[in-house]
Amino acid sequence: MPRNGDSAPPAGTEKLSKLNVPTELHQRARAAVRIVRRVTGRRYTIAQFVTEAFVAQLAVIARDYNGGREIYPDTQPLDRGRG
Repeated sequence: MPRNGDSAPPAGTEKLSKLNVPTELHQRARAAVRIVRRVTGRRYTIAQFVTEAFVAQLAVIARDYNGGREIYPDTQPLDRGRG
């Protein structure tokens, strides 16, 4: 997200990350993508789905836990584990 007048990187040049998610959740997301494609006839990708899900959850967390303020990038790694 741009901050302090910075502009967003050109589309397609952003650094991408890889996440591990439970197989069933990934399969359900894939099914949802297929539903959107079938019902709307438009191109829709798993990357679009994941991005939209992240944006939606960031909005919820900003509203509920960050006083409605935007959440800016944090480059520090999280502790490993599921706790």
